[in-house]
Amino acid sequence: MTIIIGMIIGIGSYITLYLIYNFFFLFIYICFFIKNRHNERDYLLHQPKARFAIIIPAHNEELLIRRLLRSIKDLDYPKDLFKTIVVADNCVDKTYLIASEEGAIVIERRDAEHSGKGYAIKYALEKIGMAQYDAVLIVDADSMIEKHALKELNEFIMRGYAIIQCYNGVANTDESWFTRLENISNNVINEILYPTKQRLGLSSCLLGDGMCFLTKILAKYGWDSVTGVEDWEYFARMIINGERIAFARDARVYHQESTSLIQATSQRVRWASGRFGIGWKYGFKLFYNGLVHHNIIMLDASLALIFPNPSLELNVTIFGFMLSFLHAWITGRNEFIIWFCCLLLMQFIIFLSGVIFAKEKIKAFLSIFFIPIFLVWKVGIDIFSTLPIGRRKWLQTKRRI
Repeated sequence: MTIIIGMIIGIGSYITLYLIYNFFFLFIYICFFIKNRHNERDYLLHQPKARFAIIIPAHNEELLIRRLLRSIKDLDYPKDLFKTIVVADNCVDKTYLIASEEGAIVIERRDAEHSGKGYAIKYALEKIGMAQYDAVLIVDADSMIEKHALKELNEFIMRGYAIIQCYNGVANTDESWFTRLENISNNVINEILYPTKQRLGLSSCLLGDGMCFLTKILAKYGWDSVTGVEDWEYFARMIINGERIAFARDARVYHQESTSLIQATSQRVRWASGRFGIGWKYGFKLFYNGLVHHNIIMLDASLALIFPNPSLELNVTIFGFMLSFLHAWITGRNEFIIWFCCLLLMQFIIFLSGVIFAKEKIKAFLSIFFIPIFLVWKVGIDIFSTLPIGRRKWLQTKRRI
């Protein structure tokens, strides 16, 4: 019984801290920001000046890369101030041909042994000649860029920011229950958590898609993040080196989300495996350094690596809830059940905060009934990702259009 109580208290305390942390930002957002929320685009003070290299790592992306390249052509930014560079990484389809037809600079890369997005980025940065650019924007090949994105990034750069994460939304939000759930989770990050952190002077995480760096940052630190989660790895390195990642809510990039569990499995295994590894390697180190040096940015950034993602958080909460029932059955006491009911209610409130920003709110809310299926699948993902056989290779997510 002592072991069960210890597990309940440990799980409950961990999840409680996580939820208090998130509710703090939700409270700040509601009380101070929602009434004053405005479109930053109306307050642009600087004319376009920054020169951008838009780098697109692409591995067999013939289905969707044309859509991205055409959205780049429609950018509301002087055409002589940006170039589009596609890295055709070990492609065996028409990616190279399509990118060339759309007017992009195409760099072909052949290295089956060192395959992956991180390697493709590193290769591109070595080839493009960064001295002719002020900043590099990295965008996934299955994405679309909102037309004002470069103007927003230019404004952030002119204001002194060196590393900027764009809004990373879901392009196909209503294609399936899976895309709706992912969109809800992304809404919490893009509309509440990271904009609030930006206003408070804290750091965003890097999200892989829509990452913008001044070339002087890349020259200073290089790029050697070549794991399956190059964004999390580079984020941790930047925080350790005292950098801060800004969040540009109105510089919007929308990625094509997997539409089913089958499509998403290989990608999520790679992400989960890599994130667990980065969390163990950097999370507690950042937390300790943040405490010792009284660095609130570093301390806050460490929590992104130490705390669970929403699905893991909910699975752990349910496990603690089941232990609470076992404890109540043996002892007749239900205080732990009440505790975990409160934790589940708080998570439901966070879910609703993401639904508010969905276009089809009723459909988004109804996706809650698919959460049990999603959680069972996610348990398997998290377990498999901890095994040595977890995939790290850059595998293309199967798409349909």
